[in-house]
Amino acid sequence: MSRPALAAGPPPSGALLRAFGVRGEPVLLDGGQRRCWRAGDVVLKPVDEPQEHAWVCEAYDAWPARDTVRVPEPLRAGDGAWSADGWAAHRWLPGRTVRCGDDPDAFRRTVEAFHDVTADLPRPSFLDHRDDAWSYGDRVAWEGLAPQGTPEVLDLLAEALAALRPVTSPAQVVHGDVGGNVLRAPGLPDAVIDWPPYHRPRGLALAVAAGDAVAWEGAPESFLETWADVPDWGQLVLRAVVARIATRGRHDALGVTLPHDDYVAARRPSVEMVLRLVARGG
Repeated sequence: MSRPALAAGPPPSGALLRAFGVRGEPVLLDGGQRRCWRAGDVVLKPVDEPQEHAWVCEAYDAWPARDTVRVPEPLRAGDGAWSADGWAAHRWLPGRTVRCGDDPDAFRRTVEAFHDVTADLPRPSFLDHRDDAWSYGDRVAWEGLAPQGTPEVLDLLAEALAALRPVTSPAQVVHGDVGGNVLRAPGLPDAVIDWPPYHRPRGLALAVAAGDAVAWEGAPESFLETWADVPDWGQLVLRAVVARIATRGRHDALGVTLPHDDYVAARRPSVEMVLRLVARGG
């Protein structure tokens, strides 16, 4: 089953292009929630959280391991800021998107290389007040925040929440949505893009990718065992699935219209798979 399609966002204005010194006509990109545009060798996208964006740009700008794992090269606007008029820009990274199931070992090596770098980063302060639906879902999974949403969403979450157990793996800065955000190009290290930072066990990045692969990419239940050597694996996958569903519930509670009216029915099989994984001691 494919992910639900999203409507395209508005293109960057001519003034915005000039602010970043960009030439060319913007062309919509498929990824980035269909809000990203490419003009020449530059990608432009709206900035939802300026503090978070600036933090990520500083991390990318100082990235010490581009020969191991590539990350975007952020661009400053003419005034030296990392954003202009609510938009950001970075250099185009060559590569095609790879799914985690295409080559699980190579995917894991890339994710581990990325998190070897982020392990040294301090916990970002903006995590304390970030209040988007995804952060809400994360707190439902990790901090006991009460879920919101339709009765169908709450019913789907109930059994999953009841199966949560303590996780002992240490937290670090992680990529919260690495599935679908790994690029591969011949002769180059893999790249990791579109980084929403969280402060959770590093294995959560792989857990989110695995859970999404089963839910949306047609991966079999057995795929959930692929990285079962990761500490706390079953609980990490369970929390990843809880966070995804709780995010949907938060959107519903806020009255945000999203595609995929049969979301609950589509997600239920993957929840049942993860609960079986946990029951097996995975």
